[in-house]
Amino acid sequence: MRKRFASLTSSLLIAVGFLLALPSSGQAATWSVPTPGQFAPDASSLTLSLDDFETAVMVTINGERISHGLKPVTLFDSCTDRMAERWGRRIASTDAFVHRDQRQVLRRCRTSWAGENLVRGTQLTAQSMVQLWMDSPSHREILLSPRAQRGGVAVVPDAQGRLVGVLNLTHP
Repeated sequence: MRKRFASLTSSLLIAVGFLLALPSSGQAATWSVPTPGQFAPDASSLTLSLDDFETAVMVTINGERISHGLKPVTLFDSCTDRMAERWGRRIASTDAFVHRDQRQVLRRCRTSWAGENLVRGTQLTAQSMVQLWMDSPSHREILLSPRAQRGGVAVVPDAQGRLVGVLNLTHP
């Protein structure tokens, strides 16, 4: 009986320790956005994995930001990225190509500013996605906002063979 109690107690302690280690939405985990020199895949390639494609989008955005005298977005944020991924899947599954109310991102990720860019199409590359955003004044404003410090990117295929791109940028 004591062995069973000790086993249950240690299992419970491990589970509690794991739960305490998970970040809350207000304490989101972050990871570095690679610099172009650190990111080897060809960002113009149509054959990147979705994870590499998403990274290539952020690296390309940072190239635009730097060329305009702005600091790069140096961190991906788990909450911001999760919001982008969920919205990308929603757009892909419902075909409703609309922006989310950014108050959801502000509240859930406990951030002071949020901006969102969407794109959908075929044969998209990281460069073409970012160029489409740069060619649109309202999207360009979000990409080049000095407030943008953290990001999340989703690239999701839809049933029509298109890619849906969602970019969320935030200021903690």
